[in-house]
Amino acid sequence: MKKCPPLYPLLLLFALGLAGCSGTGGQSAAKPADESDPPDLLVKNAVETRTSLSSLAGKGVMRIVDRPNRFGLTVNADVLADDSDRLRIRADKLAGTIQAFDVVKLGDDIGFYVPSQNTLYHGKVDELRHLAFRFDPDEVLRQMLRPDTSLLLRRWRHAAAPAGEAKETLAMEEDVPGNRPRLRLTLDRRTGRIASLAQLDAGGRPVMIRTYGDYRGLDGIGARNSGPVFPYLISFSWPGDNRLMEMHFKTVEGNAVVLDEDFDIAASANTRYLPLSQADMESDISELPTAAPGQALANLASP
Repeated sequence: MKKCPPLYPLLLLFALGLAGCSGTGGQSAAKPADESDPPDLLVKNAVETRTSLSSLAGKGVMRIVDRPNRFGLTVNADVLADDSDRLRIRADKLAGTIQAFDVVKLGDDIGFYVPSQNTLYHGKVDELRHLAFRFDPDEVLRQMLRPDTSLLLRRWRHAAAPAGEAKETLAMEEDVPGNRPRLRLTLDRRTGRIASLAQLDAGGRPVMIRTYGDYRGLDGIGARNSGPVFPYLISFSWPGDNRLMEMHFKTVEGNAVVLDEDFDIAASANTRYLPLSQADMESDISELPTAAPGQALANLASP
């Protein structure tokens, strides 16, 4: 008897086909999110409007908040990313041209240069999970370059929108049995694009929230009603921990030419080299959050 191929690989191929694998993203036009449409169809349309990139070169404003450690920082940031598993974030303080930090991820290795300390911390990406501040460069890289096609492999049901968002967004939750951890997805009602994706615990409380906004075409002329777009605002927040990391781009060049030397850290000759486990940055309690994700950077990052 002829054996049928496994179901999961077929679903995965189907999802990748829907999202577009050519590096130009899907070709679905933006359309309003309607409660009468099946949730799975709404998710499919939302994923298809997002641009898929092989590389990215962008400039903007980054904000980092870690209230438990009384740390906050707002910086101008240059971001480089490509699909060969490389990421660089070089940041200068907004008040001047003083370099704040330079982070480079090359596959499983990561370097974290802090000029004010004349120190380059280095180690493996996996070691970051042991540090106090939550920074996942692999997740940042995924969010920068491509739509989340894994959303197409989940089942969805309509749900109540988060408090205060019912008029602006349409909410759906992952359709899982019982009180189990799940995802909650919100779509912009006007465009059908993804506004947020939250990881909920078994009680329905958000553990981590990704926020997306300011969608535009990569030519910088503003969002259009057709064609793939890119979220110029990408935010990660952990409500229970009062931690936040967000990037609001001013400019984004998609599928940019990225060279090997673009990932070289220009450390001084007398730089100290220390293990990543000893990484530390100077605290600045003046940057603790006073606005919801995205609002504090809206004016700073406007094109």
